[in-house]
Amino acid sequence: MTFLTNKTLAKIAVYGAIGSISAVMYMKYRIEDRIRNTDYYHLAVQTLRQHKGAVSLLGEPIKELGFDLSDKKNSCDGQKAHFEIKVRGPQDRGTIYFWATRTDNQGWILDRLDLEVKSQPDKRFLIKKSVNEGMVD
Repeated sequence: MTFLTNKTLAKIAVYGAIGSISAVMYMKYRIEDRIRNTDYYHLAVQTLRQHKGAVSLLGEPIKELGFDLSDKKNSCDGQKAHFEIKVRGPQDRGTIYFWATRTDNQGWILDRLDLEVKSQPDKRFLIKKSVNEGMVD
């Protein structure tokens, strides 16, 4: 009968923990990467980069810094998406907030896009508003 020493057991535990943490981080990265490659995500970032007001606030180039996958506000159910994405430019940094809806004939439509910049945290700038926003059904 072979007994493992405490040193060997400690090594096994450390390597197991490193392997588990690495696997979780890789899975998180893959999920975030899949979201970054969706149409709604690209539409929101592209709309921000093409908006003259946003460009004047942040400067060019505007880079997206990602989102917090664990934040319950960031979600997509296949028909509606809402995300908060960190962005930065040479002049300022901030967060974009967007809402998008999937339609049968047009794909994803950006319903609303807001920008909050670090230099003016008490303001949110409306970058895009849906043509239907404000209408009563």
